[in-house]
Amino acid sequence: MEKYLTTREVANYLRLNEKKVYALVAEGQLPAARISGKWLFPRQLVDQWVEHNTIYPFSGLMGAVLNDMLVIQGSDDWLFSKVAARFQTKYGVPVASANVGSLAGLAAIGAGKAHLAGCHVENEQVEKLAGDRWGCYLFNLLQRSQGIIFDRNRQPDISGLAVLATKGYRFAERQPLSGTYRLVERLLSEARIEPDKLNRAGTYSSHLELALAIRTGQADAGIGIQIAADLCGLNFLPLASEPYKLAIPLPFSSHPQIARFLEFITAELKTFAKKGVSGYGFEGLGLMEAVGVDPKKGQ
Repeated sequence: MEKYLTTREVANYLRLNEKKVYALVAEGQLPAARISGKWLFPRQLVDQWVEHNTIYPFSGLMGAVLNDMLVIQGSDDWLFSKVAARFQTKYGVPVASANVGSLAGLAAIGAGKAHLAGCHVENEQVEKLAGDRWGCYLFNLLQRSQGIIFDRNRQPDISGLAVLATKGYRFAERQPLSGTYRLVERLLSEARIEPDKLNRAGTYSSHLELALAIRTGQADAGIGIQIAADLCGLNFLPLASEPYKLAIPLPFSSHPQIARFLEFITAELKTFAKKGVSGYGFEGLGLMEAVGVDPKKGQ
């Protein structure tokens, strides 16, 4: 097709009559140029005009691309990332992921910028950030152990958070919008330790990145999941067990792509459960709960 369209050509292109084309031009809507008394329509601008005026379904642009790809934001987890990569390999569906932290991931699905969000925070936070707009479901994946990651050869006296605070050890910190950052704040509060007593270093965007920083001497200790310590040959002092869940916006919850993804990762995690994975448990795998779900939303 020509780079510039005549009035008749653009009418055929848009499946409109020529009278309607003239009306759109007169209203200043359809891009056009008047050359020697004739209207010409740059095809590229016409295509952009159509795109601009395209009405997507309630779930927005994320819903429009869900057949072709998955966008996952939120909390970092080594095992979940592993099974998500296997899904991509098996089905050829690109999985775009970003370890931005639980709170940022929930905000992303609340704003219609992601299909799923990994999280390990209180349901009140889920509802505030993601469930208030259109409601969401929480799909339980696993339980995991979080604790102090350190090298006992270098810091043999680490026995808890109090030692980290009093000895001035460099504490590897996660990003403020992560669930692990919130966990550290809670553990400090429970131990009656002032947050500013920690000699903080970082920040680090994943558990493995944090563990590698400790392994290479950039930090002395930090809070992370047990598998990260094991993979880096470090010691681990457990402090808390927590559930790791997927937040699913209500408009996407019945989409075949989401159903296929959940079915696949559930089967994969059941296989891992039989083998056993350091620091992980799988009680409640597949259980789903509603957060801020209004039956009238998403219709």
